Amino acid sequence: MFGAGKTSDGKRIMDRRRVLKSGIAATLTAAFGPAAGALVREAMERPLAERVGDMLLMGFIGSHSETEGADIIDAHLAAKRIGGVLFLRHNVRSREGAEGSAARFRATSPSSWMAIDQEGGLVQRLSRDLGYTHIPRAMQVAEARSPESAGDLYRLGAAEFHAAGFNMNLAPVADLHDPDNAVIGRHGRAYGADGETIAAYAGAFIDAFEAFGIACAIKHFPGHGRSRGDSHDGFVDISDSWSEAELAPFRQLIERGQAHVMMGGHLTNRQLDPTGAPVTFSAPVLEGLLRDQLGFTGVMMTDDLDMGAIRNNYSQHEAVISAIEAGNDMIMLSNSAAPDAELPQRIVGWVEAAISEGRLTEHRINQSVARLAVLKARVGL
Repeated sequence: MFGAGKTSDGKRIMDRRRVLKSGIAATLTAAFGPAAGALVREAMERPLAERVGDMLLMGFIGSHSETEGADIIDAHLAAKRIGGVLFLRHNVRSREGAEGSAARFRATSPSSWMAIDQEGGLVQRLSRDLGYTHIPRAMQVAEARSPESAGDLYRLGAAEFHAAGFNMNLAPVADLHDPDNAVIGRHGRAYGADGETIAAYAGAFIDAFEAFGIACAIKHFPGHGRSRGDSHDGFVDISDSWSEAELAPFRQLIERGQAHVMMGGHLTNRQLDPTGAPVTFSAPVLEGLLRDQLGFTGVMMTDDLDMGAIRNNYSQHEAVISAIEAGNDMIMLSNSAAPDAELPQRIVGWVEAAISEGRLTEHRINQSVARLAVLKARVGL
């Protein structure tokens, strides 16, 4: 296996040369200059365990900074076993608790991601109940404001988000509105029913947050708006309900240069992948459609692999390796369904074994590490 401590210096150098020769670093850093290039080169030279750790966005149990769950996450950050922390509703019971946890983690690892859902409306973890400014749901924003006026609102939200200690927003939604959809449409989480409208408002959202050094994860590729199910509970098959019109917002955001992180949905779409593999594990969707056809060059991230659609049908081991194999750069795990204090170490072992078996390569890991390094350069981490 090629794990840290088991790989010779010569092997590591050879792998790095292979990556550089393939043009990964040059392709990803051309638009960002020497600073991004230096980050990419530094990332490539680290042990495999740390490179895999970069790809992990991990959740924890606890609602303030002095819990056992926070201690575990802090230790992972200190040891460079994870690249960032996922905050869910159960982590945000109070303003002091959420901000205190984020501050502790940032102090340990200043360049790590602090990620949370902050769309507005129903999905606003830093809520007005905790003293933050209320952000209306997307549909209300589009009905009441122009994209320019929406940008003013989102800049206010972004300033608070940044001040609270977070640097990755798991938003905006770029799905199409369908009132019969129980997950998106019923709660007004979409900006409209056409690509131009959605891209205009989602773009205003992204620009506002990026101005404060915050990365935004656009969701849920290739479109969740017309689905008839909730992937928190089980598989959602969009093979019959999905149409190419749902790609329009994603395509426009990519063409406008506003798409830097994309989150896939736990969705099955046999129109795009006849095998029936969920998008999360589908190279034809992530590499073939998103990257090759739509031209996306940024970070591809999974939705939470602890959600019912994945957890009830795949082992954690298989889910993680399949997600990386399909082309995901960031693996999100809330680690809350069955908390495992040593999950990052286990994942490194799974990746090492997959490399040894020929299922994965270090080249594949380095692709993700390079994209994540460029994203950090973009937001100033």
